[in-house]
Order: sequence, then C-alpha cells, then structure tokens
Amino acid sequence: MKFYAHSRDDQQFQLLKVHLEGVAEKSMHAAEVFGAGYLGYLVGILHDIGKYSSEFQKRIRGANIRVDHSTAGAKWIVQSGVIRSYLGETKFDHWMARLLAHIIAGHHGGLQNYGTMDEAGTLKYRLGIETIPDWSCSWREIKINARDWSNEKVNLVSGWSKEDLAWNYSFLGRMLYSCLVDADSIDTRDYCNPEDRELLSMRKAISMTEMNGRFEKYMSEKLQNIQNTRINQMRQRILATCTRQAETVPKLFSLTVPTGGGKTLSSLAFALRHAVTYDKRRIIYVIPFTSIIEQNAEQFRTVLGKDSVLEHHSNFNQEEYEENYGRDEAQRLKISSENWDAPVVVTTSVQFFESLFSNKRSKLRKLHNIADSVIIIDEAQSLPRGYMRPCMKALQELIAVYGCSVVLCTATQPSWSGLGIQATEIMDTPTPAELVEVFKRVEVEVSGSDNQVTSDGKIVEWMLEAEQALCIVNTRKHAKVLFEQLSERNVEGLYHLSGRLCARHRSALIAEVSERLKNQEPCRLVSTQLIEAGVDLDFPKVLRAYAGLDSIAQAAGRCNREGRRESGRVIVFYPEKHGMPSRGWLKETVTEAQNTIKFHKGSPLSLSSIRNYFERIHGICDGRVEQVTDSKHIIQLLRSKNTNLEIPFENIAEDFTFIDGQMKAIVVPYDSHALQLIEQLRTSPYPLQVMRQLQSYTVQIYQHEYREFLNKQLLMNVEGVLVLLENGYYHPQTGLLAATDEPEMDVLLF
Repeated sequence: MKFYAHSRDDQQFQLLKVHLEGVAEKSMHAAEVFGAGYLGYLVGILHDIGKYSSEFQKRIRGANIRVDHSTAGAKWIVQSGVIRSYLGETKFDHWMARLLAHIIAGHHGGLQNYGTMDEAGTLKYRLGIETIPDWSCSWREIKINARDWSNEKVNLVSGWSKEDLAWNYSFLGRMLYSCLVDADSIDTRDYCNPEDRELLSMRKAISMTEMNGRFEKYMSEKLQNIQNTRINQMRQRILATCTRQAETVPKLFSLTVPTGGGKTLSSLAFALRHAVTYDKRRIIYVIPFTSIIEQNAEQFRTVLGKDSVLEHHSNFNQEEYEENYGRDEAQRLKISSENWDAPVVVTTSVQFFESLFSNKRSKLRKLHNIADSVIIIDEAQSLPRGYMRPCMKALQELIAVYGCSVVLCTATQPSWSGLGIQATEIMDTPTPAELVEVFKRVEVEVSGSDNQVTSDGKIVEWMLEAEQALCIVNTRKHAKVLFEQLSERNVEGLYHLSGRLCARHRSALIAEVSERLKNQEPCRLVSTQLIEAGVDLDFPKVLRAYAGLDSIAQAAGRCNREGRRESGRVIVFYPEKHGMPSRGWLKETVTEAQNTIKFHKGSPLSLSSIRNYFERIHGICDGRVEQVTDSKHIIQLLRSKNTNLEIPFENIAEDFTFIDGQMKAIVVPYDSHALQLIEQLRTSPYPLQVMRQLQSYTVQIYQHEYREFLNKQLLMNVEGVLVLLENGYYHPQTGLLAATDEPEMDVLLF
C-alpha cells in the first residue's frame, strides 16, 4: 500500500515519506541558524507520522471522516525509552521532549497551553488520550536518525539563565514551531502549487554587499545635490558616525537623533554595513505606525531596489503594488510576506512583537527568519508602556541566543538603564546633547499656567495669525470642532486629518498639504496625533494640545523642520474639556508632562527633561517600574513556571495584544475604486485578496458607535467585512460621520 500526505486538484498524490523527509530537511536547515538543527529535524520527521494510519489514508482517498494525525508524533516523542534513545536521560532532555510534543501536536491549530488532563485542547489532555489511530506501519518506510546532540545542546542553552529558564524554553518553542510550520507550508506549496515555486525560483538573490553598494551609490549622488546648510552638514556627520559604528560587535544599540536629523537613512546605513561586516541574513525595520510605513518602504525600494524590500502590514495595497511593479513581483511579495523571506522587511511594531509572543501558526511562521538579523526599532520609546519590559526582554533574547543585533531608534532619549536595559549609544560624536543644540529650530512656549484653559476661539485666532499653521489635538471630536469653526471663517487652504479618514484619504490629503507648503500657499491643518508619526511636513507655526512630552517633541518636529527660518514657534496649550482626556493613560501622560515642564521650565524638550519624563511614566522614580512596564505580568508568570516548564502558550498570546480588540473596522466608500472593490468582494471566489486591498479604505470605530450604525441599518456584512451603506456618512473633508449626524446626502450604495 502507498501512503500519501497530500492530494492535488489533478488527482496526483504526494508520498508521505517524501513529505516527511522533505519537511525534516527544511526544518533542520532553518533551525541550524540558531543551533537547533537536530531538534528541527525531529519535529519535521515526526509531525505527520499519524498520517500512516489506515483512517487517514481512507480520508485522503475521499472518505468523509475526521482523523487526528498530529497527536501520534507528540505521544511517541515523550515516551521514556524514546527520550533516552533520541535525546538523553536528564530532566532537561525530558523537558525538551515535551517541548517537541507541544510543537508536533499544535502544528496546525497552534501552540496550546500545557494545562491538565481535565482541560480539553491542552497538551497534557492530548498526551493522555489512550487510543489514537494506529500508525505503526510507518516504521516500514521511515527511519528516524538519532544523533548525539550534547554539544548542540550546550551551545543552544549557553545564553539561557536559571532565573528565566521558562522564558528561554518557551521562546525556543516558538522558534522551533516556526521552523516546522514554515517547512511544512513550503513543502506542501511546492507540491500542490508548483507555479508559485517556479515564480520564486525566478527571483534574483540580492546579497547584503550588493544592497550596501546600491545604498552608497544612492547617497553619493544625493549628497552632491543638497545645499550646504548647517543642518545638512550635521546630517552628513550623523550618517558617517552610523557607518563607522557599524563595525562594532553585535549587541543592543541605541540611536538618538533629533527629528529631521536623517535618522531613517542613517539607521539603514548602519544596518547594511553591520549586516555585511557580520554576515547577517536580513534587515528588519520595525515602525510603530502604519501611517508612515508606506513612505519608508517606498524610500527603501528607491534606494535598494524593488527586489530587496518586503512591506508587511495591514494597509498594504496589493493592487497598487501590482500596477507599479507587475503581477509576478506582487505575487512574489505576497508569498514572501507569509514567512519574511526577503533581504529587507519593513513591518509594524504590532506585527513584529505580537508574533514574538503568539501561539498561532500564521503569525509564528515567519519567526525563525528573524534569527541572525539586524533589527531596527524605530521610535522605540513609543512601545506600549504596559508591554515595555516583555518587548525589551524579547529583543535581548534575540541578541543573546538567536544571533541578532538590535538598534533602538529615538528622537528623544528615554532612560533605558532605568528599565534595566544596557544599550550602547551609536552617536558618540556628535553626541545626542550636541545634536539637540544643532537641531534646535523652534522656541517652545507654554500658554497659561497649570490647568488654565485655552478656548477654542483663542486657538482659531492663533491659526489665523499665520498663513501656514498646524494645530494638533488629542481627540477626533476636538479636531472636528476646530475645523468647523475655521471653516466658518472661510479660511483658504484648510484641512482636517484624523482617524475618521481612511488611509487612502489620509495619504492624498498629506500629499496635497505638502504641495501647498512647498509652494508657499496658505495652508492650515487641524490634526490628531496621526501627523506626528514621521510625516515630513514643515510648518512655521505649530500648536499642540497638552500631551505626553514625547508627543510634544514629535509635534515640534513638524515645525521649521528644514531650518529655513531662524526659529519656528511651538505653542503648548491646555484645551477645553472636549479636547482633554479625563482619565486613563493619556491623562497620566499629560499630568507627568506638566510636572516635568514645571521642573525644566527653560528647556522643556532638553534630553534631561525627556529622560525625567520617561522615568516618571515608566515608574522608575517611585519604584513601580516592574508593575507598570509589564502590566499583564508575563515575565512573572513565566518565572513561576521555572521549576516545571508547563508553559501556557495560549494564555500568554491572549495577554500580549497591542491593539484593543474592542474597535471595529468598517470599509468606507472614499472613491470609485473602493466601490469597485466592495462589488468584487460580493462576487469574488478569492475574497481574501480583495479584503487585503480594502484595508486602506477602513476606519476604526468604537463598539458603541458600531451598535449605533447597526441600529440605523447603515452597515452591511460582506464576507465578514463591514461596509458602510450610505456614502453621505463619509464627508470629503472630515471623513466618517457619527451615526447620529445628519448625512451630507442620502445615497444608498447597494
């Protein structure tokens, strides 16, 4: 009898032996990068061994039956005799066998909690199942090669610590799981979809040396065509320092460069030279906001070539990329995004860090390709406070055990040492303090004292005093109120930017604003903090509602950005009630910013002021640092598992979530293209592809708003996607209206 693993549409079957050996080889190769090749081989050769059962072979030949094929390998590897033969006799070897069982048992459904015998769906419950389909005939075909892995074991755990044994162990589990599921996916894809394999084989491999050469050529040409200003001279010095410091041995670095200092290209220069020097496999650029990821990815493509850069985030527009670079290149990018198989990956903080703590197959598949990389964390200070310590600990694990170098990029220098983080500052000359003085292009004034309120009327007056001005506020509601008051004054060149606009709308608006500023035309923009996320706009005057000091510093970075004026003007004000958070995290940042500014009256944005602010926010000043920077107690939870290594993988993944799941995304009819995509969604046999394209047409709303839209029957569910039914509820300037507002017009779209 022949044993099969998969079938194709053309009724051809893949032999199970071929699949297991192929996955074992691929998984071993992936795990060798971090010294765990033998473990990668074992999970690969065992993952589908349950498919040797007669029940599964009936199923693959057409029988309508469900068969558990993943418990078999998991149960086999934890038998005492098997552990002794293939791993060893120590307690650690038994723990390692259990970790392999976690991976094999969950290779489809995800890494499960270890749990108890009474909890269905946990590993212990699965291992306790007495009867599973008989797969013993596998030994006629499969030989599992045992080898002495004692040296590999010593090297693998050399970066582990007794205090964090469960942390190290669980991290290895996710890495090995990634090796297996990627190998499984690739081997299955190559058999079932050979056209994708052919497409990828046509991709030209780009070395780090070649990319570094492209970068140096680009920068050489760029520097020949720039004005010889003081700021440009300093940008060149920053670039030179980053290039020189790239020779430093791999470790945790910090890069502190003020806004407008050319941090993006300088950090890329460091990463490329460092990768060439230390033979790193790829560069991963982690950006906090989707609003700036597209411009950075496009800049990298311009510098390094389209064949080098993978852009992976929720708003990525597959169709637009296909129009610009061709169908084959777009398809290659789509396939590569599943496992980050690209020289340069540009992604979001959410995608990167949630993957490190996930238990899901789709998120973990890419993880092993992070090993042996240079990782740039842009705006590192903006990581959610409640997850700061787990994030930093994960980065330190990647450095100590998985061969990575990490750069924490900031325009403002937090107190890393206060968080127990020892980072080497790249900018040794000029120093961060010297850079702050050179890039000091604005004067910051605080309106009023303490909580003295600035009226909306006063803000409107300030905006009218300058032909070009930017006002940044804390809430969508306040942005809309100010925009409407300015509209009543018939202000020329007036714009509104907030999360009520979809990403496609925001991009078009920012381009229009940029053009007006460049042409010295009247331009007044009212925005939420979205504008602070790396958007390269340059206003002579900026107003900022009280917020965290890092947000105020980012706002100042939109003022006199290029230093064309002697000094820009930044006014910080305390807004009316509807413009100020009344409680929670944002309220706390405002309070601590006020306290810090009082203490540093003459220099609210100095390095010492910013450092003091972060010490307050992170609980360093009052001994709350562990509590506030690991709010879900993830580190403590794992330390409590050091003695038994019974890891609750699923619980940890649920606790580690950057984005509040209480928001709902709805698709808005911003333009005719959105309408075409919505219609395609209704009829397409491949709705997932259309959903990805619709990401740039979504707006996030709160649960209570969602209920209001539902009650007024303004939403339609199309293939699980919520679509706004009336275009009158999407304003051409302020975006999505509230369900309680009067629409501009009453036009049913469907």
